[in-house]
Amino acid sequence: MMNLSGQAWLSDPQTLKVMKALSLHDNLPRFVGGCVRDAILGRPVHDIDIATPEEPNMVIQLLENAGIKAVPTGIEHGTITAVCEGKPFEITTLRCDVETDGRRASVRFSKDWEIDAARRDFTFNAMSCDINGQVYDPFDGISDLKAGRVRFVGSASERIKEDYLRLLRFFRFSAHFGKGMADAEALSACRALSAGLDSLSGERLAQEFLRLLEAPNPAKWVLLMKKEGVLAHILPESQDSAILEMFCAFEDKPDALRRLAVLLPESAEQVLACGERLRLSNAQKKRLQRARMNEVNLIPSAPENEIRSFLFHYGAVAARDQVMIYWAEKGFTGVGPLEQNLLSMIDEWEVSPVSFPLKGRDLIARGQPAGPALGVALQRVETWWCEQGCLANKDECLDYHSSLKG
Repeated sequence: MMNLSGQAWLSDPQTLKVMKALSLHDNLPRFVGGCVRDAILGRPVHDIDIATPEEPNMVIQLLENAGIKAVPTGIEHGTITAVCEGKPFEITTLRCDVETDGRRASVRFSKDWEIDAARRDFTFNAMSCDINGQVYDPFDGISDLKAGRVRFVGSASERIKEDYLRLLRFFRFSAHFGKGMADAEALSACRALSAGLDSLSGERLAQEFLRLLEAPNPAKWVLLMKKEGVLAHILPESQDSAILEMFCAFEDKPDALRRLAVLLPESAEQVLACGERLRLSNAQKKRLQRARMNEVNLIPSAPENEIRSFLFHYGAVAARDQVMIYWAEKGFTGVGPLEQNLLSMIDEWEVSPVSFPLKGRDLIARGQPAGPALGVALQRVETWWCEQGCLANKDECLDYHSSLKG
């Protein structure tokens, strides 16, 4: 059996304190989920989840007795968040599903580790590990993990029917951990049950899909989702995912929202529909709209003055999004010296953005009357300033204003 003893996260002082607090009875806790999976793969462990046979109220009592803050973040489903010296740990009581409707479950608490493992989604997410590093693997998740095989615990159809989000999680975990072909049983179940995604909230769909797009090479799995009729329930307006594959080839680091923009057409109406359907934040919707707006396109070969004017009006993020999407759609396979110079200009603007140097009061001080004409005059100077590449200083702008009056 595999043992993870010696890994730093297991002996972290906050971790030890929480595990000790939960171990006062014979119902010893274990680590579960992503921390065990990532540790086996040798990946960094960030979030630490713990399962325990103790019921939620007892968990709170044990934590508070040890001087650890306990927050009932999901107590109806048995989840308590422990905050130990500023570090959070999600602690969940062992449970079994009593009733499910594809979106949520009614649960009954348990003391049986096998029953709890059997209700989880994938074999490598059903593993657990005790404080000594001993790994418990009831469904051969280690073999699946090492083979890059994403396999449901038990029947794929039954697992999906319990929570339709698991259908999307299958593709997300495949993008991050899968190798080779998708599991045939899982893929068949996803195809047959894809309409169940329509019952889920936009927020849940967006969270999973954006996490899928964070994978190093998600295009293969997005294409498979489209082929199997799954993507139509999330992103019906999606473009050819080959553009996404091209984009990922030269992107410096994964940016899920920009990758989402690559999949969208240059249509304000369809971009807006996507943002509303996935219940994205206002900031996310604004970014997508600027990345795919068809009324103002930043052409990478444009004169520097035009590029700087675009940067002034729409910002560095929009500029970077647009030029990288442009390169992907034109079939670029890499970023050369000319492209890198443009990206450097955008980076510099992001660090030190340039502001229009004039205010209305500056023109009033030069004799411009207040009122509607003031706004018109200020706009004329700003338009000239942008045409000059946003380089003119305050005095030069005032001189230009004076020339207009003359």
